[in-house]
Amino acid sequence: MFGSASLIERLHDLVWDQSLDDQSFWRRTMLLTARIGWAVVRELVGGALSLRAMSLVYTTLLALVPALAIAFAIFRAFGFDSYIETIMADFLSPLGDQGAEITARMMEFVQRVNVNVLGTVGFAFLLYTVISLINKVEAAFNSIWHVEASRSFARQFTEIVSMGILGPLIVLTAIGIMAGAISNSFIGDIAEYWLVVYLVEQSSKLLPFAVLIAAFTFIYMMIPNTRVRFDAALVGAVVAGITWGAAGWTFATFVVKSAQYVAIYSAFASLVFFMIWLYAAWLILLGGCAIAFYYQNRSYLSAQSGINPLTLSQLDRMAVQALLLIHDAFDRASTPWTEEALARRLHVPMEAMGEIAGALCTAGLVTFSSGNPSRFVPTRPADKTRIADVMAAVRAQRYKRRVDDTTLAHEPRVEAFFGTLAAREAELADTTTIAALLAAEEPAPVADTTAAPGH
Repeated sequence: MFGSASLIERLHDLVWDQSLDDQSFWRRTMLLTARIGWAVVRELVGGALSLRAMSLVYTTLLALVPALAIAFAIFRAFGFDSYIETIMADFLSPLGDQGAEITARMMEFVQRVNVNVLGTVGFAFLLYTVISLINKVEAAFNSIWHVEASRSFARQFTEIVSMGILGPLIVLTAIGIMAGAISNSFIGDIAEYWLVVYLVEQSSKLLPFAVLIAAFTFIYMMIPNTRVRFDAALVGAVVAGITWGAAGWTFATFVVKSAQYVAIYSAFASLVFFMIWLYAAWLILLGGCAIAFYYQNRSYLSAQSGINPLTLSQLDRMAVQALLLIHDAFDRASTPWTEEALARRLHVPMEAMGEIAGALCTAGLVTFSSGNPSRFVPTRPADKTRIADVMAAVRAQRYKRRVDDTTLAHEPRVEAFFGTLAAREAELADTTTIAALLAAEEPAPVADTTAAPGH
């Protein structure tokens, strides 16, 4: 008999030890799907997604009422205020009767929110909770996509509010157009045929899933501060949408059969079930985002978690080369580099590019533009940027936590050698600037001396 460890090892070898290039289309698709699933499950088991989901649950509980109050006020202006209650009821439908009770209580709280009664401090706190939720949601998505830079708050608020308003309005408009089309006499006659009636009935069962998948696709494309391809967002949304439906049915069954939990928790049962479902919802949403990321960035798929880090020497060279490319684009007035484009140009993993970008930004050598996606812009002239500045920035980023040098042993002969080495390195690095590298001519390629004579 095989133990569980042996079974996992066999599955690991089956998924990762085969080359995708040598496989047929269907087998390659199956292996790629298995690898993406393996990587996402590994992140779930590792706890990164779970911790972010739990953090979002806490922030959502604080921000739910003020966020609903703001949405309620906006939708009331368009005459769609009842839509908020419908959304809440659909979201909490897996909770059964307790979901309906929570929805009623929540809407009662929302309608009682009065800015005049709250005062300045109370309103500021409610607004802060909404801002905190927006920041945490984007931070969670950016973390999954390995993006260092975040949008400004103005852009966060504008884009998320536009998603919250335009999305439902588009859906409601589409439903209204469909209803108007059905009321048309010609289309109404066609709709009376049994085949059309059957197709409409079956389509109506799939419509909620289609709307959910469309909403998830929109979220996955809009929230991360990087360019997300439509196909990647759609794949993540389809998996998340199907999982959402399955989780909703499972949770509804659990709630119906959990009378003993209601007896134990009594009045707190609704809150407990609500928090569990909220955690599951965020976990599904983040899991779908991770699937979209791995589908678009397949170079991140590896048999082991994490990546092989660059050595300090490699990090120095890549940081200088990155800054050289950024200044070159700026001087030529060409399109500035994005983090993803620089990673591809330098042939380094995105994690390493994130470390380099963080070091250069922290040292004040570059900054990010406010566009989408964010692009690198130099903050100093090339002739004022020394190679020593870049190397110092990289070391400060790599060794944020380091042992105090005075606590280490010092051998005079070794100290003298490394002192001389540092002085010679500084002699060259302190006097060389990015401008000097930009002005330098590229060296001629070295002749290949390994070729046989006569070739």
